Amino acid sequence: MKFKLLVSIVLICLVMCVMLSIMIGFVDYSFKELIYRLLFDDLSLRREIIINIRLPRALAAAMVGGTLAVCGVVTQAVARNPMADPYLMGVSSGASLGAMICLLVFGGSIGSFGLSSSAFLGALLSSSLILAMSFKTSASVYHMILIGIAINALCSSLGSLLIYLSNDANLLRTLVFWLMGSLAPASWENLFWVFLASFIGLIFFIANSRNINLINLSDDEAISLGLSPKNFRLLCLVFVALMTASSVAFFGMIGFVGIIVPHILRFLFGGDHIALLPLSFFSGGCFLVLVDLLARSIATSEIPLGVITGLLGSPFFFWLLLGKWRVS
Repeated sequence: MKFKLLVSIVLICLVMCVMLSIMIGFVDYSFKELIYRLLFDDLSLRREIIINIRLPRALAAAMVGGTLAVCGVVTQAVARNPMADPYLMGVSSGASLGAMICLLVFGGSIGSFGLSSSAFLGALLSSSLILAMSFKTSASVYHMILIGIAINALCSSLGSLLIYLSNDANLLRTLVFWLMGSLAPASWENLFWVFLASFIGLIFFIANSRNINLINLSDDEAISLGLSPKNFRLLCLVFVALMTASSVAFFGMIGFVGIIVPHILRFLFGGDHIALLPLSFFSGGCFLVLVDLLARSIATSEIPLGVITGLLGSPFFFWLLLGKWRVS
């Protein structure tokens, strides 16, 4: 009963955040006007702004924030390390590199499916490298994090090299802004692909939430309880790659959501993944909707989301390292 109440409260908060994001912008809407434009006004430009610009963007922020938070929770469970996160472990940078190669080869002619597929392949390749090197070297969970950081650096360097070698000035500007993360490209088309990947991954993780609890134990304990840790970790990372890639492909690199949100929730509500996964999805959505609103409001031009999440996440990460958890 307590779990259902918590999820309901966070879901209501998410709906309120989405509505607030729609109402505030270059032109503000009151709640009464917003309802009127949505329900009764069929032809005005103000309604078109709500339906085709603000609503897709707010829903994209909710979906991407929830996706990244869930991926952070699962990655931390897979690695058995509170510092793990798709952004830090190279999954996001692998997806970014795959999408960049696709954009540089095909330019603007590539469709949404092609872009998301390329990002997924890049994320899957980086995830596979992390697991393969970890299994081959019998790495500990802490070494797995270091391997991920090394792959992150490699993918980031290759991405920078591709940008340096590109001669298309317009594409360069797009890539640089895209690498910093932005919800400006949000549309109903790319929102569909993000929703599809997030829905598939979220259903899998919620259905296997008890198994995710088990892989937080030692491998021997998990095996004694009927779970194959290596196979399940691989399967989890495939779904993490799918969910992360769908976000990165369309909205760029947005870091630290998977670090900030899960740790706050664990501190408040504990580490049971049966509750933590849905709470993370809705709370991550609230977080990124509010960050996007901040990015659009504090300056005359939009600030990239990755800049703000980095400014918020870096001190939080240092606090984790020096305070609550100490990694040796």
